[in-house]
Amino acid sequence: MNYYRQIKYLIISSLNYSIIGRIFVIIYSGKKINLRKDEFVLEDGRKVYREIIEHPGSAAIIPFITRDEIILIQQYRHAVKETIYEIPAGTLDKGETFITCAKRELEEETGYKAGILEPLVIIYPSPGILSEIMYIFKASNLVRTQMSHQDDESIKCIMQIKITEALKMIKEGKIKDAKTVCSILMCTNIIT
Repeated sequence: MNYYRQIKYLIISSLNYSIIGRIFVIIYSGKKINLRKDEFVLEDGRKVYREIIEHPGSAAIIPFITRDEIILIQQYRHAVKETIYEIPAGTLDKGETFITCAKRELEEETGYKAGILEPLVIIYPSPGILSEIMYIFKASNLVRTQMSHQDDESIKCIMQIKITEALKMIKEGKIKDAKTVCSILMCTNIIT
């Protein structure tokens, strides 16, 4: 736990209701994320608490090798203690844009650059506890370069797979990662 801090301020309104006041305490300040505890009063007078992970944002990429074949990576994810199938993705570095992050992560994790990189969708991966905004891009016209995994990554393999096979893997429960499921489902609807 690095430090505690309390800040009080008023918020005029939110999407569906007004918030009268808000207090938050930073519980933990890390390299990439902060954990804070919010206390606020809703317009109807109820006092509520939320534990929120502050996240700088991320980019994910569904890379198409051909019109109907994509690249997936298998990576160990300690939070779920499993090696999972997923599309390349990563957290924004300080001052980095979503598209710059997407380009960097695609090359680092797969060894490909995108000839065409187009926005697919913007999602909130877990808005109940996480402030993260994730931009998902579709990459095509890929050009082979060189992989340069980060030291803390545990990528086991990179695989090419038909998108129809990936869809089958989702239905069988073999692909569980939310950003990957979302991007495959969106691209399946675009292709068919």
